[in-house]
Amino acid sequence: MRNINHFAPAGLFLVAQGFLAHAAAGMELDTLIPPGIPGLGEAPLLSVIGQTPGLSRPVPWVVGGATVQPSLQAGFGYASAPGGAGTGSAVLSAAPSLVVADVPAGFGAYLAGSTQVLPSVTAQNTAGYTVAVGEAAVLPEETITLAGGYARTTETGFGLSTLNLSKPLAFSVGSLNAADKIDAGMFTVTPDFSYTTARFDALPEENFSQFRGKAQVEFAPGGPMRLVTLFEATQSNYRDENFNAGSYAALAGLDDDATGLWEFRVLAGAAWRQPRGGKALVAPVMEAAATWLPTELDNVSLTAVHEIDDPDQIGAVGYTLTQGQLSYSHELRRTLDFTGEFKAAHAAYFGTRLNESLFDTSAQLSWHVNAGFALNAAYAFNDRQADYLRAANEHVFTLTAVWTP
Repeated sequence: MRNINHFAPAGLFLVAQGFLAHAAAGMELDTLIPPGIPGLGEAPLLSVIGQTPGLSRPVPWVVGGATVQPSLQAGFGYASAPGGAGTGSAVLSAAPSLVVADVPAGFGAYLAGSTQVLPSVTAQNTAGYTVAVGEAAVLPEETITLAGGYARTTETGFGLSTLNLSKPLAFSVGSLNAADKIDAGMFTVTPDFSYTTARFDALPEENFSQFRGKAQVEFAPGGPMRLVTLFEATQSNYRDENFNAGSYAALAGLDDDATGLWEFRVLAGAAWRQPRGGKALVAPVMEAAATWLPTELDNVSLTAVHEIDDPDQIGAVGYTLTQGQLSYSHELRRTLDFTGEFKAAHAAYFGTRLNESLFDTSAQLSWHVNAGFALNAAYAFNDRQADYLRAANEHVFTLTAVWTP
């Protein structure tokens, strides 16, 4: 179903959340790269989310028919309990990135890296990179998209189904995706297929591969409202074949994005998960998103999901996921923005009474000195509550500089 990001690529999540806000696992390609790059990622679910003032928008380089946008982010801060374990430490971080896009050709490429050093608890140091390339061929009545990506990253203790990690767990994840959006009068049909594989350095028993097929059918009888149906099938294969499982979901609902002042999308239905061993699980599922612009200076967005097969999970033990996220942004001045966010996620594990909850709160003040340089002051609070792990939380304060030449 949806992908509410647990993990964002090196350099992106860091801007919004601070350098040590938890980085859980994004296992699908569209969670590993920023949205809006031609042929890559997923267009923002609601088009008015994430609008950037013109003065704050960097001007990319133009090479031939393509635009080239390098960026460098560096900063320092303090984390009270990195990853929910150990003592507090100063944080030093850097995250370069590069976006290459040819909009008329539908081509996009993305490369990013990150490094994070904690002098007081060097076992919590992390480093990683993300690379992805994609092509969107726009034809008269269809758009064909092919994309692939690879990431080297880490999982911390502030992630669902991550055991009791005392230090970051390094892993590699690769994904391929193919989709075809077909326009047929009042109907739009979008078959979408992806293959993902993940390999963990210290826990090879968690290695897995996943094949996911989706088909979305939209019906627009006239006007802004669209009727949407979504069908999805997933096969997850683990090193231990006893954990293999197939999941299936069918949802239907409404999508409205007409006004530019508010937009929403609501789907509901049922899902079925059939493990190789054990009983099948059937449950209602839903996904919803809404955004509202009460003024030209404010943006409020809300997302919610309930599902039995989280596409971002790490670990073979499945769970029912209930998750909600509320964010608010306000332009204090033309060059000064405030962003706040609250996210809560609850996992109830299959076949047991075990459960886990994560709560994340963040606030950031961004000063756009000019189109190519910004300063961000951020605070994040992450909290984990589980009946099979000790409770953990961390406070993270960061000051970062973002240079986009």
